Amino acid sequence: MADGANHKFMQRTLAACLLLTLFLGWVLANLVYRSLVTGDELRAAAADQQLRDVSITANRGTIYDANMNVLAQSATVWDVVLSPKEFYDAKKNLKIYYEDENGETQSRAATSAEKDAYEQTLIDGLSSILEVEPSSIEEHLSHTESMYREVKRKVVKTVKDEVSSFAADNGIGGIYLMVNTKRFYPYDDLASSVIGFTNYDNQGAYGIEAKYNEYLSGTPGRQVSAKNAQGEKLDAGYEQYYPAQDGYSLVLTIDQVAQHYLEKALDATIAQHMPQEGAAGIVMDLNTGGILAMASMPSFDLNNPLVIADEETRNAIEAMPDGEEKTAARVAAQEKQWKNKGVTDIYEPGSVFKVVTASAALEEGTATLNSTYNCTGSVMVPGWPRPIHCHDHAGHGLQTFTEAVVNSCNPAFIAIGNSLGADRFFKYFDAFGLTERTGIDLPAEAQNSYYTAERLTPVSLASCSFGQSNTVTPIQMLTAAAAAVNGGKLLTPHIVSKVLDSDGNVVEEVGTQVRRQVISEETSEAMCLALEQVVAANGGTNAYVKGYRIGGKSGTAQKLNKEEEVYIYSYFVFAPVDDPQVAALVLVDEATSGASYANTVVAPTVASLMADLLPYLGIQPQYSEEEARTQDVSVPGGLIGTDPLAAQSKLRVKGLESTIIGEGKTVISMFPESGTKVAAGSNIIIYTDDREAEMTTVPNVVGLTPSQANQMLTNAGLNIRITGGAAQNSRARVSSQDTEAGASVARGTVVTIECLIEGEDGE
Repeated sequence: MADGANHKFMQRTLAACLLLTLFLGWVLANLVYRSLVTGDELRAAAADQQLRDVSITANRGTIYDANMNVLAQSATVWDVVLSPKEFYDAKKNLKIYYEDENGETQSRAATSAEKDAYEQTLIDGLSSILEVEPSSIEEHLSHTESMYREVKRKVVKTVKDEVSSFAADNGIGGIYLMVNTKRFYPYDDLASSVIGFTNYDNQGAYGIEAKYNEYLSGTPGRQVSAKNAQGEKLDAGYEQYYPAQDGYSLVLTIDQVAQHYLEKALDATIAQHMPQEGAAGIVMDLNTGGILAMASMPSFDLNNPLVIADEETRNAIEAMPDGEEKTAARVAAQEKQWKNKGVTDIYEPGSVFKVVTASAALEEGTATLNSTYNCTGSVMVPGWPRPIHCHDHAGHGLQTFTEAVVNSCNPAFIAIGNSLGADRFFKYFDAFGLTERTGIDLPAEAQNSYYTAERLTPVSLASCSFGQSNTVTPIQMLTAAAAAVNGGKLLTPHIVSKVLDSDGNVVEEVGTQVRRQVISEETSEAMCLALEQVVAANGGTNAYVKGYRIGGKSGTAQKLNKEEEVYIYSYFVFAPVDDPQVAALVLVDEATSGASYANTVVAPTVASLMADLLPYLGIQPQYSEEEARTQDVSVPGGLIGTDPLAAQSKLRVKGLESTIIGEGKTVISMFPESGTKVAAGSNIIIYTDDREAEMTTVPNVVGLTPSQANQMLTNAGLNIRITGGAAQNSRARVSSQDTEAGASVARGTVVTIECLIEGEDGE
């Protein structure tokens, strides 16, 4: 029996050992598996349960204009965060406090109904303050084990304070306010396509904001704190804080005032000519390549970039039924308003390109200022079945090189291009930077298309010589034309001039970058004089501004990729001719006003721009004797209450005539009033008693010559003020008057007329 018992005991012992061995083996294998295979995942899960890791947003750098005016700046805002787990823990342990009959505070556990009311208070209160749907708060609360649910981002201080007060007043736990930043643009739509904007995560989405995102963003910080088993935050001893590093700030070459002048001029042009594809303009410092102004119009509000700025387009999209088509239309409209036409669009430049062809011919010696060309109105080119016409089908006849530039004669420029030949033509096309991007520090600069020397046939060489066939971007065209007039230097255009750290120290500076000397200073000087004649010929064209030596070249090019006949109009302009400082290129894309030449559409725009810009830049006018005689003057002040004869004397000193009406001894009123701009020689009506002003009817002077308009308005007892640089040109006509014909106005009223040359002058 003893041996049998021992045998059974041994069997049980062996079985127990085997089971223990298997169990220990399973434990060991499980430990190895969890350590080597799923260890990282488990450690991360444990850390998530034990730690709260909160990102601290870095302050995005400020963007300044050239004069340190703030164009883009970040401000402190708050993200409203809900912790459903903490809220439900608070709800579970909710107590109701009350005073007993002795006035002492007592507490009791909340009833189920009171707990539900507590939850409803949270839902109703947050949804009301944050202006979100109650269902949104309910959805966040449904994640009962979550410690972090973002309810609304980037609320301003007033909303943040309201949320804080609401949580405190109602004893609601689980609501947090996390510091964040939001981008603000003080000038709303100024330079919108250049500055760009940030997305929801404070990352640059377009423009400078995108191009310099790494500079501006900074490095986020972190706040890591420990939690206990119940998910409650432990004291500060268990907390690590890693501060954020603020982003760098940028100082642009953009000048806020110059930008305003450019946008004002473009706005007026858009209002008059209603271009289907908008307008664009760039202003460049000819000495440094710095961009003083750049605009793509219509613009949009940087503080609300998703809103489609064009009201007609916005309303049309909103009227569409919901669906993919509506979404696609909205996205297309947004992309269109956000793009910077100056760097993203390519186009055939038309006659503006003749600046490059002419410069190359003078530099190579295949043409001189004394070269002559005979234009009969058209020319046959080998390999092309039809004659290529000049814009003047009657022909310009025999003309010098300068006259060919002034007349923008296509047959002459075909001859000039042919004198260069394919190899030399392409050599300068390349030298002027037109085979590569300019390198401007803006995103999405387009690559143009062009004929290489090997592909230039007699026909393509002819068309390329006068600005067709090859394409460019506006910034390429401006940079090339600038090299023709700034002494021959091809510059790299740039928008940013300095990078500053958070203490305002300069950490990087962008200086002038000369890529190469394209033509000699002598050739450049000759081009300046020729281009001055384009603007000043025959007493002045539509781009002329009194008192300034301005050079320029217009261009009208048909857009060949369109079914209908549409054009892009452009004008290159620079000043002063004897010491070039600033240049601009303006484009109007598919004008719908009926005007068909750049000289009519764009030249008045550049004249308006330069009239504002040049005095601001400190370039003083130098008037000729004729210009000084016809210069506008301001009606002097301080004459009310004075002797009428003394008032007449002071007006005469200013070059103004006057008529006294009334029997009084002192000046009671004048018309026009003091401070009004009037033409020299205008007649000021002086009233010496309180009688009502004498009235007269405004005649229609549109279509008349300036002198005819002056005579008609003077006969009606009205004063005239003439705008438009072409007033002295024999072909100038009144294109508009600011006071409607037939209106009854006081004698002496100033009627402002604009005088333009209609047609292809200088195309």
